Amino acid sequence: MAKKHEKKQIALAVLSILGILIMGYLVSLHFSEEEGSFCDLGKGLSCDIVNKSEYSEVAGIPVSMLGIFYFIAVFFTSIFKYDKKTLKKIAFITIAFLGPSLYLTIIELTVIKSICVFCEGSKILMTLIAITAWKGSGTEFKKNHFVSAVVVAILLALLTWGVHSSVGPGDKYNEFAQCLDEKGFLMYGSITCSFCLKQRGLFGDAFQYIKEIECDPRNPHPEVERCVAKNIEHTPTWIQEREDGSEIYRFDPGVQSFKKLSEISGCKLPE
Repeated sequence: MAKKHEKKQIALAVLSILGILIMGYLVSLHFSEEEGSFCDLGKGLSCDIVNKSEYSEVAGIPVSMLGIFYFIAVFFTSIFKYDKKTLKKIAFITIAFLGPSLYLTIIELTVIKSICVFCEGSKILMTLIAITAWKGSGTEFKKNHFVSAVVVAILLALLTWGVHSSVGPGDKYNEFAQCLDEKGFLMYGSITCSFCLKQRGLFGDAFQYIKEIECDPRNPHPEVERCVAKNIEHTPTWIQEREDGSEIYRFDPGVQSFKKLSEISGCKLPE
């Protein structure tokens, strides 16, 4: 019996260490100014896009950082306070935390339309931790505990959705974006570009008025020849053009502040 407990303890420690390593990488990716990562595996599979999106934070805190705290807590409790009551708590908390985690998976599939392989890997680790802790707790973790954990998971998912739905400018910049469009400002970008995603997030709903030129041939409706003709090396690149396509002003590649766009365009920002 002792050996079985020892195996479960080792399993929890190993799973939590793997989780710490994954989350540590995702935290560094979140704050990185570089674009791309080795877990960007092609169209629809990008850790970079997901971890630099507006959904990668909750109340200003990176989700990956919250993940690190969770896995560290599991590691230390499994090593220094390994008993059935502790395992019951680990199982309960893990099931509860899987609620917002699975909500973020839905966001990846339906909104961002890109999957973070490492993010999903961490959820698999959490599921394995929940199962291991549940089995190790024996009769401590009863059916009513599972139901309660699921209820908390749903509430946390709804809370995360509520926080995300209240974040962002909404239609605040509609007039500003319309003015940019009228004056010929275009954004050369890509749906698989994480910095383009950041730029879109700054505009919120108003980005619908901005004309974006898709430069990646792997994505739908690319205008590769146009991007090559404009010598687009990095995205996003903002250019103000005349109706005949000749340039009036070209910004340096990268996410542009509204202050800079306003100064160059003469378009007034909302108060």
